[in-house]
Amino acid sequence: MKVKVAQASAIVEGKNSCVKLQDRKILLIRHKGQIHALENRCPHVGLPLEKGKVEDGVITCPWHGSSFDIATGANQDWVNSLLGMSVPKWTAKMITLGKSPQPVRTYAVEIQGDDVMVELD
Repeated sequence: MKVKVAQASAIVEGKNSCVKLQDRKILLIRHKGQIHALENRCPHVGLPLEKGKVEDGVITCPWHGSSFDIATGANQDWVNSLLGMSVPKWTAKMITLGKSPQPVRTYAVEIQGDDVMVELD
C-alpha cells in the first residue's frame, strides 16, 4: 500500500525530516536529489536517527555511532561511540549490549508530482 507522507519540495538536501504515519516514524532524507525513507529508529536500542549526520549516503546514529546506508539500510558500522565521542573497542563491546549488527528498515519511495509516496507493507 502506497501512502503519501510529504511534499517532495519540503524535503531539503542536508536536513532530515521525520513524519509520523500510523504507528511508524519515518525519516525522509534527500541525498543528491533523491529522497530516501527509513525507519527513524536505530536497531541498536531503538533511539531516533533523525538527528544523525548524513555523509556519502550513510547516516550515523547520534547516540552510539552505528551507521547505515540510507538507500539499502545495510549496517556499515556498529556501535563505536557514545553521544558522538569515540570510545575504545572494549567499551564499544559493552555498549552493544550483546546485540549483533543489524540493518535499519527502509521503505520504497515514489514521487508523484510533488507527493512523496512510501510503500508500506
